[in-house]
This record gives sequence, structure tokens and C-alpha cells, in this order.
Amino acid sequence: MTEAAHKERPTQEQRTDAMRARLLEATLDIISEEGWAQTSTQKICKRAGVSRGAQTHHFPTRDSLLIAAVREIVGRYQRDIDAVADNQARRNHRLEAVFDFLWEACFEGNLLKCWMEVMVAARTDEALRPAVRETDAKALKSMCSIGDKSQAKSSKAQVSSADLIELTVYLLRGMVVQAGVHPNQKARQRLFEVWKRLVL
Repeated sequence: MTEAAHKERPTQEQRTDAMRARLLEATLDIISEEGWAQTSTQKICKRAGVSRGAQTHHFPTRDSLLIAAVREIVGRYQRDIDAVADNQARRNHRLEAVFDFLWEACFEGNLLKCWMEVMVAARTDEALRPAVRETDAKALKSMCSIGDKSQAKSSKAQVSSADLIELTVYLLRGMVVQAGVHPNQKARQRLFEVWKRLVL
């Protein structure tokens, strides 16, 4: 074997990371498409192209895999939050830009759809609830920290920017849940613009 061929062969660590990534991606896809309750390890393994034995090696139980997916959702969302925080430094910390970021995060891609599935499931799943509570608290803290550095163009609400961001997150989460039943996105966007006019 040539030295070049040897260098191109992935290491065991790289293969392990790739398999974990496929399992987590498949988990998120199925949660988004079919809901939390219908997400089984059998479906995940089939979607990921991974054997059941390999899945249990990395994630011994269904709960461990699903909780890892919960942390993956928040990890990806956290990276988006960090990116918008960096952008805020170049946009004079306008609170409206944060609101627009939150809207896009909710309705572009499937992360928030997955997270709402997880939040609803955690209400009655005692194994899941602590992980969801912890990761959600961290995500909210990060979002509110952007608010601490932001300034509204014309603040009409006599509350802190951090509180406005938290309220906006809760509003948008409700809209994500509603979107599963009422698909009229234009109506939601109109109401979100009303919200911005009320508080900014």
C-alpha cells in the first residue's frame, strides 16, 4: 500500500464519528417526518445504513440515542445563536435583527420542529425530561444573552431586551406547533410582524 493510500484511509475515530453522525442525522429526520413516538431504533438504523449491533455499541438504548439527538438539536441551534451574536456586533446590536433570526430558525429547516416534538414528549417521559430541561435552559440563556447586548430601534415595551427575546421564543414555539395543523405561513408571518410593531 502506498503512503498516499494509507493517508487517505479514515482512522477508527473518524469512522466512529461518521457512524454517530449518520445515526443522529437519521434520528432527526425521522423525528421531523414521523414524530417522537414513531421514532424507533429499527427505523433509525435502516435510514442510517447501520446495523443494530453497531447502533447499540454507540448508543446502548433507544433513550440514549434519542437524548443524544436532543443534544444535537440544541448544539446546532447553539451554533446558529453564536453566529448571530457575532453578526450582531457588526449590526449595531439591533434587536429587530435578532427577532428576524429567530423567525428564520423556526421556519427554515427542521430543528425547531424536532425540538417541539421533544418538548411535548418530555412532559410525560421521565427519562427524557431532565435532559430536555437542562438543554433548553442553556439554549434560552444563550438567546437571552444576545438580548443583553442588543438595542431596539425604538423600544415601545418597558422591558429588557432579554425578556423580549424570551417572550418571542415562546411565541414562535407556539407558531411552530400550530404549523403542524394550520399550514398558512403567511398568516403567521403577518402576526409576527404585528408583534414586532407592538414591542420594537
